[in-house]
Amino acid sequence: MEQQKIFIIKLWSAILIEWEKLNEKVMKNIVSWVVHCRHNNIGCILVTSWAVALGRQVLQKKWISGKKNDTQFEQMCASIGQPLLMKQYGDLFLLEGITISQLLLTRGDFALRESYKSVKEVLTHSLSLNIVPIINENDVLSPEELDFSDNDQLSALVAGMMNAQKLIILSNVDWLYDKHPDDGGKKIDIIHEVDDATFSMVDPKKSSTWKGWMGSKLRTAKLIMDLGIDMILASGKEENILERISEWEYRGTLFHASSRKSFDSMRKWLKAWAVPVWKLIVSTIIADLLKSKKRTSLLVIWVEKILSDFKKWDIVEVCEENGKCLGIGISKMHSSDVLSAKEQGESKIVIHTDYFNYLDDQEKAF
Repeated sequence: MEQQKIFIIKLWSAILIEWEKLNEKVMKNIVSWVVHCRHNNIGCILVTSWAVALGRQVLQKKWISGKKNDTQFEQMCASIGQPLLMKQYGDLFLLEGITISQLLLTRGDFALRESYKSVKEVLTHSLSLNIVPIINENDVLSPEELDFSDNDQLSALVAGMMNAQKLIILSNVDWLYDKHPDDGGKKIDIIHEVDDATFSMVDPKKSSTWKGWMGSKLRTAKLIMDLGIDMILASGKEENILERISEWEYRGTLFHASSRKSFDSMRKWLKAWAVPVWKLIVSTIIADLLKSKKRTSLLVIWVEKILSDFKKWDIVEVCEENGKCLGIGISKMHSSDVLSAKEQGESKIVIHTDYFNYLDDQEKAF
């Protein structure tokens, strides 16, 4: 049996809203396309927005107001808006006999290996049962240091986790332009590499809002392409846009990955999402080897200093003596065992080369 393909669809608030209400026409088109994908052995995962805005509308009708930068107020809005948003999705998918599921995630769910594996297993099992997962950020529980600046980031993490074939970002913008549209920018149909020249297309003199979210899309595209996944930026308000994308009739910008790269799950996780919490200092000898990209395991004898205790399988930042980070890896030992082995002159492996990523290899988009 042919392996199921997986598409991740990111839905921006701008296409879900019409006159301060959910745009049922757009949502019905999405539901119809998911049904089409199911008949073609394609599993779909939706990453959605608008829970906070929906909750804010409810509170405003009750004459309760708050500022957009008031974290507690925003969290309260999210807690009110999320069930209302899911009810809209649930009612529409139910008409097609499709079951949906809800996952509310934080960045920490990707940073911790066990949480990452659990989320992936739930999503994989859901798709195998023809359930459509609908994902949003858990705005109520996201601490500031572990939240996403927008759901483009969240959709990229999901696409990489699931080894998707495509990440489709539907917004109110149809293309990437070679300069700001107000300055006569021309549409770009395909991008083969996101580099400095690509980022320069975003004009810093224009509004920070435009720069911010388009810059986010480019950072998302860079990471996704490096993982061998195509990304499509298109207008969610264009008629039959998803059907056209399915038939390779792109009505937007295609960020085309040159090849579908093969990463084992551990290295993929380290490359894009792992967040180091602990730190150790290594000797000059191993630091020079790591800086020259010589693939080598980190041995006990090369550890100069442990700055914080860590456990086996924790993510550790490896630094040279001046504190500069050389990369991150997964420890095979408890920090106390490292010190004990070092005192006894043993040559045990602290971090195996297969579980280490050099700083330049991290290429964290976010």
